[in-house]
Parts: sequence; structure tokens; C-alpha cells
Amino acid sequence: MASIEDLPVDEQARILKIRLERAERALHDAETALEGRMRELDRANTDLSRRESELVKKLDIESRKLLAAQSTAQMATIYGEKGKPFTASEGAGALLGLPDNEEGSIEKLVSAIHPLDRDRILRDGVAFFTTLSPGIDHKFEHRIVRYDDASTRWLSWVIRREAGIDDRPSAVYGTVRDITYSRANERAVRALQLRAERRVAELNKLSRRLAEEQAKTSKALAVKTQFLSDMAHAIRTPLNSLNGGLELLAGQLPDSSPDFGVVREAADRLAELASKLIDQADTGDPEGFYVQLEPVLEKSGDDHQSIFSPKVLLAEDTESNRYVIERLLKLIGCETTVVTNGVEAVEAVRAGSFDAILMDVMMPIMDGEQATQAIRAMSGSASQIPIIGVTAHSLRDERERLLSAGMTACLSKPVKREELETAIRTAMIGREAVQPLAARFDHELFQRAFFDLPEAYRERMRSAAKKDISDYGEEVLNAAKSRDSEAFSRAAHSLKGVSLNVGAVGIVEELSIYREALAKNSSFSSSSLRREIASSLLAFDDLYNALVSES
Repeated sequence: MASIEDLPVDEQARILKIRLERAERALHDAETALEGRMRELDRANTDLSRRESELVKKLDIESRKLLAAQSTAQMATIYGEKGKPFTASEGAGALLGLPDNEEGSIEKLVSAIHPLDRDRILRDGVAFFTTLSPGIDHKFEHRIVRYDDASTRWLSWVIRREAGIDDRPSAVYGTVRDITYSRANERAVRALQLRAERRVAELNKLSRRLAEEQAKTSKALAVKTQFLSDMAHAIRTPLNSLNGGLELLAGQLPDSSPDFGVVREAADRLAELASKLIDQADTGDPEGFYVQLEPVLEKSGDDHQSIFSPKVLLAEDTESNRYVIERLLKLIGCETTVVTNGVEAVEAVRAGSFDAILMDVMMPIMDGEQATQAIRAMSGSASQIPIIGVTAHSLRDERERLLSAGMTACLSKPVKREELETAIRTAMIGREAVQPLAARFDHELFQRAFFDLPEAYRERMRSAAKKDISDYGEEVLNAAKSRDSEAFSRAAHSLKGVSLNVGAVGIVEELSIYREALAKNSSFSSSSLRREIASSLLAFDDLYNALVSES
């Protein structure tokens, strides 16, 4: 094939010109295409920048929404990678009570853990990183002490550990939120459930007791009816014979005989008295009651009289009774001041200091019940003086009325020395007890425990609750002292249930602290729990009168 150089010059010029024109057209087309492509790239870049700006704005808005939601929900998020420090969201500072310009770090979260929970949480943390399974959520709860007001709050953690894969390092992320109020609500719901269960059991128990008491009452009425019939027959038969014999003798003796008149009058009075006794025996409470207090201290001859020497105010209007009771008080070892009616008793309490008051119920001017109410209405320590009522009756309704009026105990006439001494000693022991701290009650729960019951059962509920708190409390302390874990767990569960039922939150809190200390085998005094139980028992009646009876 011939080379272009072999062609004539004119032909070579023509060919080169054609090639040049082609090259220029190709260059022009390339420049046009490049310019169009650059315009497309510019438009794409502008659109990409716009989208990026919109995404940044949306991300900022969503971040603000998330932070606001965390603040509203009182929660925060945490994240950490292997080899890097943990980070926490802005909500962590609010949870800890930090200033607005101070970030909440993991270190500050750990430092805020409550001292009673710190060891447990540190152990749980070690287990989380070593033995607990990765890839699943793990939940932990503990208390903190806030930095701003030193208040105690409950936090709940839900965290997960992800193992590293290929070039991705292992990481930990999760949430923490304040559950103080929700936890309190859960405890309140549980308390309501326990109270409902206890109320059902109590109502079932009361129903059974009611059926038993009805059976006993029917039986007692039958026995009483038979007894009255036999007694009437045994008494009235010989009296009828006596009266009949006197009628026969009336015609054989002169009417002026003084001896016969005395005998006839005595027989008539005896018959009248017997009839009244039989008629009155058929009224009132068929069971009745008889006050018999268990002795508190054993007698120890004359030695105890010199030690036991309380100042007693005796209020009694009958001279013979005053003489007898005053002599009994002297034998017991009491220093006695005597008054003859309720007004004098109230004035004596205002003017002097007494360890106990022996109050006759039926007195002129002001009776014993009214005098007791007046003394209880006084201010200061005078209103707390033990008052022991003395009554000629032994009816249960009267005793309950007198105790409701403020009397500490009741004795029936004739008063015996043993009963009198026991009553005074018991009252003195209750008054000389060390005064504990103020009791802590949830008044709303306390009221509900009684208002949900019929009025007829509230007094029984009060007595049962006080007895249960006393008995279970002593069982808890005795079991802890003997290291009997089974007995301790059983008694602690019972004590907690009874306390929650009546809103004795102080006992529940002290019991929780005591149980944690025992679980750690640490040395911990039971005096705080004892004081709380004692203060709750002493405050129970006053709280009942203020929140239940008066309402």
C-alpha cells in the first residue's frame, strides 16, 4: 500500500485538510459533551448539598425530640466501645441532679450509687462483662444519691453487650431511667393486694368466729335458762315453806310479839330480794366477763414494797369502800391521796403529780367516766396518767365504753389485793417505758385499712394489727439472734405484710435495712428496728382515734 508521502503534494494537502477537519469536529464534540457532563455534575452536586442540609436539619430535629423525650421520661442513653470511654446523653446529668453546664458521665453515675447498693452493683457489673450472655438485654436496679439535694432515687438499667465481629470492636449500649415514682406505685399496688388478701382471710376468719360465737351463745343461753329454772326452784321452794309456816304460826302467837314481827319482816325481805335477784339474772350479757390481769412481777415479801412506791390518786365516794381500798393500797406500798368525786379528782390532777389514778365509776357531781375524759383532755403529761376504773358491774359493754373514754383498765368490785397490785404495776410498766422516736405511718393506707371494713370490725382489726406487729416483730429479732434463717424469713414476711396493711412504712423500711445487713452477715444493731416497732405500737391508738374514730 502506497504511503501518503508517495502522493502528490496537492493530494497530500487535501487528505491532511480532511483529517484536520475531522479532528476539529471530534474536539468540538468532546468539548460539548464534557461541558454537558460538567453541568450535570454541578446540578447533581447542588442537589446533593441540598439533601445533605435537609438531612442535617432532620437529624438535628430528631435528636432534639429524642433528648426531649428522654428528659420527659427521666432517662438517658449510654454507649461505649472497647478501648474507648463511655459516653452518655444529656439526660444523665438531669438524673444525677448535676448543673445544666455539667455533663453526666459514667464515672459520676457510679459515684452516685447508694452506699447500700454499691457492692451489689459492682458485683453485677463484673458479671455483666465476664459471665452474662452477650447479645441480650440485662436489667439492673439500684438507688442513687442525687448531687443537688442528696435525695434518694431509684434507677433502672437495660444494657446489652455486643461481641466484636471482624473489624468491628465490641460495644455496650443501653438506657437508664428514674423509676422512683413507678416503683412507689408498684409497691402501693402490692400493698393493696396484700391488704385485700389479708382482708379476705380476716373476713373468713371473722365469719367462722361469728358462727362459733353464735353456737356458744345458743349453748350458753340454754345452760343459763336451765340454771335459772333450777335456782328459782331451789330458792323459792324453801321460802314458800317458810312463809307458809309463818302464816300458820300467826294464828297461834299474839300480834304484839316483837320476835315474830322481826322474823316475819326478815322473811318478807328475803323473799323480795330473792325474786329481784332471779329476775335481774335474766337480763344483760349471758356470758358477762370477769377482769383478771396476769401478774407482772412475783411477790417478794416486804422488800418489794419499799421499792414499789407509786403515788396513787383514789377517787371513791363511799366511805367504807374508801377505807378498804386505801388500806389495800397501803399494803401494796402506794402513797395515796383520796378524793370523793370526779370534780375533786380533776382538780387534784391539775394541782399535783400522780403515777396512777384509781377511779370509781359511779360518783356524785361528776362520775368516773366524765372525770377520765376531762383528764385526757388536759395538756402535758397529766393526760397520759394511767387511769384504772373500779365498777360494781362486770358487763362487757360498760368496760368497752370506759376504755373508749380513756381508762387504761377496769376492775370489778369487790377489789382484791392481787388484782389491784397487778393492775397498778402493769400501768406503771407501760408509763415507765423509754419513749421511742416518732412513728412513721402512711396515713392514707392506715385509714383505708379500717374504712374498708364495717364499723363493727374496726376495733377488732386494731387489736389484731397491734398484736401481730408485736408478735411478728419479736419473732424476727429472736430468729435473727439465733441465726434461724427459715424462721426469720417467715416472720419477716408476716411482719412486712401486716405493716404494709396498716401503712406502718417505718417498720417496712427498717426491716428492709435490717434484712440487707443480716444477708451480708454484717454487725448491725436491732435497736433501730425495736424503736420503730415500739413507737408504732404506742402511736397506733392515737392515730386510730385521730384518723378513724374522729372521722
